[in-house]
Amino acid sequence: MEDNIIYLIRHADTIKEDGIRNTNENSQIVNEKEILSVEGENEARKLSEYKELKNIDIVWSSSYTRAKETAKYIAYNNNLSINIDDSLNERKLGNLKELAIFMKDKKTRDPSQEQLVDRKFKTSDGESCEDTNRRMTYFLNRILEENKERKIAVVSHRRFNKIFIIKLV
Repeated sequence: MEDNIIYLIRHADTIKEDGIRNTNENSQIVNEKEILSVEGENEARKLSEYKELKNIDIVWSSSYTRAKETAKYIAYNNNLSINIDDSLNERKLGNLKELAIFMKDKKTRDPSQEQLVDRKFKTSDGESCEDTNRRMTYFLNRILEENKERKIAVVSHRRFNKIFIIKLV
């Protein structure tokens, strides 16, 4: 029996958007549509050429544009289509007013970092760290069960370096 290998891959770098953002969309939707920068496109292309990502059996991606843009190179090099699952999306921060109240006296300016400290905090329409962890764990357990003895690439948004390998025996 062969090992089950999962490659967790963080999306490549996104374009920097400074200046006026004329949009009626909430920040969650704007975040979901972020595209890769030119450097990010090159980074994704090079990443897809790693020897570990050759002969992949299945490619999964979050539904966010930047993750799909990263996954497309891995899928192309392995002659595969991309499977999309919202379970791989970033933690939904939710109501921005409630989030601002939560952040009022925090040391950092990064809500994601502060939610790592207070793992149960969530806004009325958002997710806590624990919620996100359960969602991701359920997804990973499901695809591992459904894809025995396969090499799986998963492109998402975790705070790890570009590629993280899990080998299950």
